[in-house]
Amino acid sequence: MSSDFGFWKRGLGDPGEIFDGLAEGDTANLAPSPDVLRFREELLARWPDMVHVLEPSDDDVAENPEDASKYVLLTLSVRQLDQLSEVLSMAERNGLVGFSGVADEPI
Repeated sequence: MSSDFGFWKRGLGDPGEIFDGLAEGDTANLAPSPDVLRFREELLARWPDMVHVLEPSDDDVAENPEDASKYVLLTLSVRQLDQLSEVLSMAERNGLVGFSGVADEPI
């Protein structure tokens, strides 16, 4: 079992619709931000194994480099949910907003 969480800086539209779009690879309603890149880098510095549960993946970024500065989508296992409060704190420090797929509400 896993839980999905999406984070971004600025987006046009309903957070739930933005989140659903991310699952389909649609980033058209998101603005790039260095804060998203910083959040991504902080996550991977703190938990290098998150590279396996983080989108966009390195391959996705190679295809669309701007996506790395638009969003971070995490699919956390039950074991990784212990890290969620720190992940949320990192997102807040970087001024990001987001959405919880499990709770089906903005975070």
